[in-house]
Amino acid sequence: MLHRNIPPVFTTDFKVSLEPIQKETLRNNSTIHVLKSQTIEVFRLELIYPIGLLNAPDLQTGHFISRLMALGTHNRTALKIAEDFEKLGGFFDISLGNFKTTFTLHGMSKYFEKYLPVLLDVIYNSSFPQSEIDIQKKQAEQSYLINAKKTAFIANREFRSVLYGADYLMGQTLGLEHIELLNRKGLCDFHNAAFTSAPFEIYLCGNITKNHIGSLEELLVDASNYNKLATPVFPVKKKPKNRTVDLEDAVQSTLIIGKRLFNRTHPDFHKFLVTNTVFGGYFGSRLMKNIREEKGLTYGISSSLVSNLTDGVFSIKADLNKEKLNEAIAEIEKELTRLQMEEVADTELITVKNYIKGSILSSTNTVFDIMDKHKAIATEGLPADFYATLSDKIEAVTPSDILAMANVHLRDFSTIIAG
Repeated sequence: MLHRNIPPVFTTDFKVSLEPIQKETLRNNSTIHVLKSQTIEVFRLELIYPIGLLNAPDLQTGHFISRLMALGTHNRTALKIAEDFEKLGGFFDISLGNFKTTFTLHGMSKYFEKYLPVLLDVIYNSSFPQSEIDIQKKQAEQSYLINAKKTAFIANREFRSVLYGADYLMGQTLGLEHIELLNRKGLCDFHNAAFTSAPFEIYLCGNITKNHIGSLEELLVDASNYNKLATPVFPVKKKPKNRTVDLEDAVQSTLIIGKRLFNRTHPDFHKFLVTNTVFGGYFGSRLMKNIREEKGLTYGISSSLVSNLTDGVFSIKADLNKEKLNEAIAEIEKELTRLQMEEVADTELITVKNYIKGSILSSTNTVFDIMDKHKAIATEGLPADFYATLSDKIEAVTPSDILAMANVHLRDFSTIIAG
């Protein structure tokens, strides 16, 4: 009998056990990963190409191609594409990152076969109508003129330039000069070279049957003769730089302090994750308590480590009153020094560990969440037991580990101020 007046037993001891996925190679040389769930009536299909912004010939082509692929094919207009998905309760998205492009389709399982011709028409037969290119250019120009006055936009632009170099795609920010150079030929050439015959990884989850997989396989283009694009060269790490952009009319300043660091494959990742969470990685962090709650210098301040395929970026970010900027920087430095000189108290460390482990557990609630974990293992080169051992590794972090992480990694920053 269920006793509703008795609360469940509280525990922080758990392990993430991912439901295994099915994996096979299809006739077109693409690999499909399948995770089935009969308890829902929907699915998610992701086609992931190992082609991203860094494979593009220039910034404008890489930036706009994901927007324009779904705005017209040789068979369908942009309106027709949208209607074909929406009338069956589906929605479609294209996301182009630095190293990969993901085509994502959500839909009703009973209409699976009806979505596929539209999805693959967009991928294989994009036509890039000039009228749509012109509209996108005008919208981008207007957005740039608005954003170019914002301190956060300017600070992030300068931060990328400092981290990667302005002569490299990852170090550039789309500007009016790039928008003006966008042309249909460049889009068509990159699309034909990158997407019309390339193999890709397929991640399919939800209420899926063998017939669904067979229907997908029948429509895929043979990729056996694909001419692989050249592997992009990743820039070497730059020396720290400080950069200030003065904006007389700005009411506030945006502050970014950071550096290139490492990704989730690094042996220090788990220890640094705990260290960063203590420092500025959640609402109860030291930066928030000091600079927001006690000093009232900002509405929000945080630190984070964002991983990518090659390394990662650590940053501290805040929007501040210009008159309080120097005080805020001094308090950030004080918290850094404190983290490097004093061991974290056990009570604070327990709170942080419980927060991290709770976040991990809550991110495995659905079949889509579980597939995301499998996808991360495959695409980021993580060990197969990454999530299974994550809780234990978090629990094993000690105050002396945090002290070491702060002294080794939280140094030699670039500082960007815009405002």
